[in-house]
Amino acid sequence: MKKILYVGNFSFPNGNASGSRVLGNGYLFEKLGYEVFYIGLDNTLSQNSILKDTKKIFDNFRYYNLPYPVGIKGWLAYSKRFKEVITLVQDEDLYAVIIYGSPTLSLFGRLIRQWCRKNEIKFITDCVDWLSVSAGGILYRSVKYIDTIYQKCILNFSADGVIAVSSYLSKYYNGRGCQTVVIPPLVNVNKFILDSELYCNNDVMNLIYVGRPFAFVFNGRRAKEASYKDRLDKVISILYCLRDMPFVFNIYGLTKDQYLEVIPGQKYFISVLGNKIQFHGFINNIDAIKEVSKADFTILFRDVNRMTTAGFPTKFVETISCGTPIITTKTSDLEKFLKPGKNGFFVDITDHDALLKQIKDIISLDRSSIRLMKKYCKDSNLFSYHNYTNELNQFMKTL
Repeated sequence: MKKILYVGNFSFPNGNASGSRVLGNGYLFEKLGYEVFYIGLDNTLSQNSILKDTKKIFDNFRYYNLPYPVGIKGWLAYSKRFKEVITLVQDEDLYAVIIYGSPTLSLFGRLIRQWCRKNEIKFITDCVDWLSVSAGGILYRSVKYIDTIYQKCILNFSADGVIAVSSYLSKYYNGRGCQTVVIPPLVNVNKFILDSELYCNNDVMNLIYVGRPFAFVFNGRRAKEASYKDRLDKVISILYCLRDMPFVFNIYGLTKDQYLEVIPGQKYFISVLGNKIQFHGFINNIDAIKEVSKADFTILFRDVNRMTTAGFPTKFVETISCGTPIITTKTSDLEKFLKPGKNGFFVDITDHDALLKQIKDIISLDRSSIRLMKKYCKDSNLFSYHNYTNELNQFMKTL
């Protein structure tokens, strides 16, 4: 059985969207006969923790963790982290190393690539985004920008292959001669066996959002609107206009104070909405999936830009997989997966009047229609890792 090491800035197995991403790919590689193990990040570890002592097992996957980098010194410790990783895996008979971002600066990936070349090991990158850099001070933004460009435009070009989360990224790397395969975020559908239709018995529309829509205040500077990943502010604005309709909007992932720290101008909207909008703060992935399954719709508004076109929302994957339709915008490759009226609705957040009518019509849907949509979502197995075995198998054969 060929071994693959997955290493990068993810919290395995379900600590964040990145952890879910690499776990889904792990199931896929396992089905194809590979043995996958992981080295990710854990923000609870001491900076002096010993990598081999962090070993844990999840669903037969072995994984280890490096401490999350703290301060400039932590981010510059790429050589130290590289040596720790190589010390751990030097006796493993590796077939490939897959880099998912980097646990420090991307120069870590450069050292991994050199080591792979020397030892005739395949070097693969898992590319899932192209984030904007508009939060933090000028020094932070400058370093982050250079690091992003190095990773996306130099390091990834030198890989034996690129696993791309979207057709945008696949086209970008294909155009530069890279071997690529498009693999959206995947799940083990057996982990999502929930009777989501049973919750469609309330006359009040249950809407939900789970996630971190933007960076919080960073060294006294608020993130610019252009860096907002999710437009939760536009969701709240439109629901304020429909405040007389029967709905409740549950927000998980941040508190009301955290939200208003970034967008203080919506304090009045939130006050008027009262109990119709409820902030619940942080929630772990397992509990988040349970709450999403109970909802009638997930709401995910995103602007159309390079950041949202290059990525693929894990929220979309998880909400469909646990049986809840979604109200969202046309970003990434979502048009390939969303069937309006069956597993969700597309909305136009650039046209206020049109959006107002669309959301009003959705909130007015009857219980039987919502129940049918939830059943369609759950039965579709749209993002089961089983669906991508042929694509990944062909990709691995080309390396």
